[in-house]
Amino acid sequence: MKRIGLLAGSLRAESYARKVARNLGLMGPNTVMVEPISLAHLPLWHDQLSGREQATCQAFKAQIKRLDGFCIVTPEINRGIPGCLKNALDIASVSDDGNLWQGKPALIASVSTGKLGGMSANQQLKQLALVLGMQVIQPSEIYLSDVEQLFAKHDLLTDAQTVTFLKLAMTRLVAAVQGAEPALTFDFGPDDVQLQRQGQTIGQATFDWSTGLLVITGVTIEPDFAHQGLAGQLMLKLIVMARLFELSIVAGCGYSQAFFKQHPAIAQRLCLH
Repeated sequence: MKRIGLLAGSLRAESYARKVARNLGLMGPNTVMVEPISLAHLPLWHDQLSGREQATCQAFKAQIKRLDGFCIVTPEINRGIPGCLKNALDIASVSDDGNLWQGKPALIASVSTGKLGGMSANQQLKQLALVLGMQVIQPSEIYLSDVEQLFAKHDLLTDAQTVTFLKLAMTRLVAAVQGAEPALTFDFGPDDVQLQRQGQTIGQATFDWSTGLLVITGVTIEPDFAHQGLAGQLMLKLIVMARLFELSIVAGCGYSQAFFKQHPAIAQRLCLH
């Protein structure tokens, strides 16, 4: 299975860049695995790192090496990208296997609470990506302005125009990574996720997030599409959601209870209540 890394160029606990990166992870199909990339532990890159710092950098390089593509979301600081993001790009550009970014597709987006959407940081990041040999995915002009207004309940993106634009970019990233566009897509709302095939909704899972837990309240598939494993696809997407947003799952409907009973290892990892 191909892997896409979610890289937010910020160390802030409530980073909007990280929230957008998580939402991009939800927009991908179940045929690719999304993997958050943390920058908080990385030392500043130089030629006299301690043994522990070198080990940290090696682990980071190993993670970047196994990934097949990236969603990189940056805020803007003083008209440029944050130092933590530039540092991470530099670290993985030098290894025993060469430049680990080389030739990999990358979706690039910028966010800002202002009106320009981090345009200067976006342009700087694209220049760096091209220098590092990444394949920048179109549309590459993704500037999310007034970003704090794009989220409704919890940290889910609900602005319809923004979601449509980002889904197009994510679809093209997935196609570049795995060689074909996904047959099944997902559309998230504040309390449900819809499973779609060629624009037609064929299933739905509902959930409640008001308590800080992801409570699955229902999973349904349209009768014409029953017995094709599609309910399981919805469950897999909810598992991805729980992992990206660091939530525990509560199986609150019959199908979700049966699913986790059939997959006890998954249930144990997600700390079901």
